[in-house]
Amino acid sequence: MKKEGLVSSNEKLINSEEVESKDRKFTIREVIRMVSKHLEQPVVLPEDNFFDLGGDSLTAMKLKIDLESQFSIEVSLKSIMLTETIDEFANELVERMRP
Repeated sequence: MKKEGLVSSNEKLINSEEVESKDRKFTIREVIRMVSKHLEQPVVLPEDNFFDLGGDSLTAMKLKIDLESQFSIEVSLKSIMLTETIDEFANELVERMRP
């Protein structure tokens, strides 16, 4: 009997982790791209802070609207403004996107 169509639970876990890692990286890149656009900063790093880059509440609201449009989820203005780093904020978005 052939087992061609069978996938072990370990393989499913690895594939799931790979997908999650790709989703996380994509989300971080998109968040950085949008922050860079809104703040007119050519270089934004994951460890940067939104306010240290020149962000304010109006820019945070514009960023929120764009992120909600991009990811089709509700984005917390509080989260944008209170997370320490862009990476931390992006990770919160990834968690919210999980099924």
